[in-house]
Amino acid sequence: MINNSKKLKDSLTQVKRKIDSNGFEEKNSMDNNLTNLKGKKILVVDDNIMNRMLADVILKKYDVLVTAADNGEEAVIYLKSNTCDLVLMDLQMPVLNGYQASEIIRQKLKLDVPIIALTASDVAEEKRKCYEVGMNDYLSKPFNKVQFLKTICAWIGESNDSKI
Repeated sequence: MINNSKKLKDSLTQVKRKIDSNGFEEKNSMDNNLTNLKGKKILVVDDNIMNRMLADVILKKYDVLVTAADNGEEAVIYLKSNTCDLVLMDLQMPVLNGYQASEIIRQKLKLDVPIIALTASDVAEEKRKCYEVGMNDYLSKPFNKVQFLKTICAWIGESNDSKI
């Protein structure tokens, strides 16, 4: 148990370092500016625990309700019986990748929930494929916090005068 607690603490420390090292430090201008995200439900689908934790740390700061899935199959199963306001979908995952999961979400489940692709690649062909399978937007990893939040707000944030 102590070993697991130490691993979790080490992982959280790594996430904080990653946030700080990527220019994600909180600025005074960010305070209270994203209240439109409060209470929104976002499904984060990524096989990398560090990526899920990073998204979780950023989103929970704005009172977003975050659910995580390790792969596309888990996301599809979750969405069969649960709703969410947005899906953040990694593309390269085991079991069911992001492209396949998005096709199922659109074609079989008939859901119109916004899906934002998260990937380490920034190739035009990959972006085109994302749009073809029904994804709504695309973010390259490592993502910039401001762009990450702006993209999410563009799809689920109500129009307001908040600045990011």
